[in-house]
Amino acid sequence: MAEDCCDVAVVGAGLAGAMAAADLSERGLAVTILDARDRVGGRSYFRRFEGVRGTGSRRETEEELDFGGSWITPWQSTIRALCARHGISLRPRHPVTARRWYRDGGLHHDGPTSAADRASHERAIARIAMDAALLKTGNGKDDKGRTLLNISLADYTQRLQASAATLDLIGAWWTVSGNGDKALVPASEFLHSCAYIDGTPDGIIDAWTDSLIGGVSALAARMIDGCGARLLLNAAVSAIEHDGNAVQLAIAERRTITARAAVIATGLNPMAGLRFWPALPPIQNGAVTRGHAGRAVKLWAKVRGVAPGILATGGGSGIEWMFGERATNDGATLLVGFGVEGEGGGAWMKDAHSAAEQAVTRFFPEAELIAADWHDWNRDPFSRGAWVASRLGAESDISHQTWKRQGRLAFASSDISPEGAGWFDAAAISGASAALEIMELLRMN
Repeated sequence: MAEDCCDVAVVGAGLAGAMAAADLSERGLAVTILDARDRVGGRSYFRRFEGVRGTGSRRETEEELDFGGSWITPWQSTIRALCARHGISLRPRHPVTARRWYRDGGLHHDGPTSAADRASHERAIARIAMDAALLKTGNGKDDKGRTLLNISLADYTQRLQASAATLDLIGAWWTVSGNGDKALVPASEFLHSCAYIDGTPDGIIDAWTDSLIGGVSALAARMIDGCGARLLLNAAVSAIEHDGNAVQLAIAERRTITARAAVIATGLNPMAGLRFWPALPPIQNGAVTRGHAGRAVKLWAKVRGVAPGILATGGGSGIEWMFGERATNDGATLLVGFGVEGEGGGAWMKDAHSAAEQAVTRFFPEAELIAADWHDWNRDPFSRGAWVASRLGAESDISHQTWKRQGRLAFASSDISPEGAGWFDAAAISGASAALEIMELLRMN
């Protein structure tokens, strides 16, 4: 069996792994990064738009897009500092110039509800804003003493006594916040997102001010290239054996990497594909067995006849959120859309073109759909889901405290970050935190 050695092995070449590797390399440690994919970036995936047309034909175009996460907020200082350091420019998000709502069986331009439902809608939105503000200040109960934490979105929306149109609006924003089964994911995922700006669902988009030109993939690549760590792609780790002296990682072709310590930077769900020996402690093993519940779908549609800047929501199924994100050089517009798939059965997303066709017909009937494209994160064996969403009753699964260093293993991911879980900024913070844990360990030895 072929074997080689290093000081620290980092499993996962996403931003968390890149950050951990960079910090450890700067301390003079020999670092090897292993990733199962043929690329770096993890749940960032920046590539050319390969438009699928109605005929099933596929053609690569000049547009390059984020097929994973993309937006960052004004206050995310860690990733902004990394971009400045590594020469990554930012692209401002197109402002919202118009609003559309699909409700009551049709497309509307005049508001989220009918006149008859407007008063109840405004009460529900005010309630959401109040609850979001309470949660932001650390209050786990509303002004009536009802919990804001141990309640699913499904049960929370029943409490609102809102109209079907209001529920459609909430469901659309859920696709970009809670991104999982409404009965399994806490309402707090939605409320925390509302709290970023003014407490309302529509305010969520105002937090997304910029994306990275070249994507987080480009940032991770520059960080890895610049730190001198050895990068092994197409190197899926199958088993991790750890004891008081070393860590051994088994990869393909009977090859092993032996390290003094390791950072597991795969994210929560992919750890289900790793065999740890000895097994992780019960609290961590249980979290891996359950996994997080994030199941968002993101797709891009290239259309003609629609101006950038239009935001459309609603419908209750399929792609429920769509935005004219930018214009192309040939005069078309790129729409980004989001929906949520269920776990196990009930998956509705079969192919990009049919899903985009349904969504464009729903939200932009005047448009001509040219092509659509996506990446299936839910069936990707190296992600097994979208961004993190906690499970009701198992919120500690993604707690940073749950994922403190175990012997010679540290853990890093936006899923389990000390702050801002789910964001790329959180991935960088988590990677730096794991690097510190490893440096403390190696100083003690």
